[in-house]
Amino acid sequence: MASTDDNVSLMTRYEDQPVLRGLIQLVPFGIGSAVDTALAVRYQTHRADQLREFFDELGAGKAHLTPELVADNDFLHCYFATVAAVLKSARAGKVRYLARLLRSAVTEEKVSSIDEYEELLSIINELSYRELGLLSLLASHERATPLQPGEKQLQRARRLWSTFAPEAEKRFGISPAMLQSILVRLQRSGCYQEITGAYLDYAGGLGHLTSLYFRLEQIAGDIADVAT
Repeated sequence: MASTDDNVSLMTRYEDQPVLRGLIQLVPFGIGSAVDTALAVRYQTHRADQLREFFDELGAGKAHLTPELVADNDFLHCYFATVAAVLKSARAGKVRYLARLLRSAVTEEKVSSIDEYEELLSIINELSYRELGLLSLLASHERATPLQPGEKQLQRARRLWSTFAPEAEKRFGISPAMLQSILVRLQRSGCYQEITGAYLDYAGGLGHLTSLYFRLEQIAGDIADVAT
């Protein structure tokens, strides 16, 4: 059976990391009854690839998981919720980003509570890989274009948009006409805020990142670092 083979393969891959081996055993590999055996094998292979990316990244940090940590109920809650998100992710970069969130949260104790972890996990889970990459790109432009003394967010946005928008098109295939619509969608995450108000010669469409985005980056890092 493909699920058994994939399980054994992962266990062998981490034979020198007993905690990871224990976590792998907790992952439900079964997919129920399959009508098409060939399709079931492809599905299991895809799941195994996702989990391999996840566990490779999870075990790559300087601080390793401990048996005591794995016995903690809060950790197990975060772990199972993260694995569920991993198995729904199509991109390897997003899978590794999820692993970095869990690793930083539990081994470096960067999150303030399990509620904060669930909130940050929800952001990564709900946004596409391209949307996360777009937020990262905007962050790099904001860092390169800091607010000047007395400067408003709109003024800073106008300065950086002339380079941000073309790079978004080049890197992600997002045309200037589509960029505003995608950024409006990103407001639902709480990571981006459009600038509104009655400003002279301003028709809308510009914005800035929020403190929530930088909190996510503080814990999980920059998704550009795990880009594929």
